[in-house]
Amino acid sequence: MNKKSAIALVTLFTLAMPMMASGQRHEVEHHQRKEMRYERRPRAMHNKDFNMMCEVIDDASFHEKKIGIIKVACISSYFNSKQCAKLLSMISFDDAKLKALKVLAPRLIIDTDVTEVTDIVKQFSFSSNKDKALEILRQSSYISQRRSDNSCSH
Repeated sequence: MNKKSAIALVTLFTLAMPMMASGQRHEVEHHQRKEMRYERRPRAMHNKDFNMMCEVIDDASFHEKKIGIIKVACISSYFNSKQCAKLLSMISFDDAKLKALKVLAPRLIIDTDVTEVTDIVKQFSFSSNKDKALEILRQSSYISQRRSDNSCSH
């Protein structure tokens, strides 16, 4: 792993760590109360951070390491459908892509546009795995049963 990748990985770990120092607890609690009042929709990871994460994943040689990096990022970040599709495209095998999608699905921000789901499903080679991917997305409640059955072709 080169120096740039190591720095990027440390940055991801830093972003994922909760603020638990005693002096920051009050700020965290205040922030949580504020979030509950406004119920803001989460935002996808910023492109700059996402590109840095992709560089780290590119440097990882095995899919287990790639999925591990994705798990770390999912602690504190959300992803849009294009980012999810990009991450899945960086993994070679469908079985590993399904594992990664299980990690990503709860952290996806998908609008009702079926093309967003289709972009994710297209990353899988076999129709059986595309069906499994749709089921993972259904279970995460980001798409409805009706829309995915009628609109996502394999």
